[in-house]
Amino acid sequence: MTPPGNHILPHYDLALNNIQTRVNCVCESLLEHMAVLEHVISNADMNGANGIIADDELLDEETRQILSLCSAVLIQFHPLGSDLRLVLSLSRCTDKLRECAEEVADIARHAKASIKRQESLAPDIVLPLLNMAVSEFRDAVESLKTQDMETAREVRQRDKKLDKAHRKALGGLVTPAEAGQPSLNVNLLFIIRSIERIGDIAKTIAAAVVFLKEATDIRHGRDK
Repeated sequence: MTPPGNHILPHYDLALNNIQTRVNCVCESLLEHMAVLEHVISNADMNGANGIIADDELLDEETRQILSLCSAVLIQFHPLGSDLRLVLSLSRCTDKLRECAEEVADIARHAKASIKRQESLAPDIVLPLLNMAVSEFRDAVESLKTQDMETAREVRQRDKKLDKAHRKALGGLVTPAEAGQPSLNVNLLFIIRSIERIGDIAKTIAAAVVFLKEATDIRHGRDK
């Protein structure tokens, strides 16, 4: 970010710092929810699932407000160069954080449905995937906070392992149903899909960090 005082309009830096602070708070809230999800899956914790679901609207509203602030900064201050990339990156990441909040809430909803039906949440399958996705997300948002491009690139490479584990887990869940075993828990399929989406979101946030530092969009290309 441009050092304070370098802008003709002095409120620019205050506005940008406000956006960054609020983005960091959303990231922390999501990490806290992900920690609760681990307990929900491990212990069939209905209360934990309910808490995540209850907070979903609050996170959605907060991310919408941050996006509005980003738009206001673009309109009012017309940033250029690295400043423009910073605002665009924060806006893109905030949109992805909103998606992430939806996926986390969806996992909680499907876990709650499984608990109500007394269906297994298959922690032996789900938790390793969730831990991989949470680790990716944690490092991605940390790279955004510190603008650490090397960590961002490493996150994108790790997502390939999550994709592979995701496919293997789905195969393990679907095969018993084909063999005439007990009916498939559809909620588990949705949970695993949402976990994979969290990894994709982390990868997109990491790409935004690379864009911020190098002015290169790598979302749809191969990392160098």
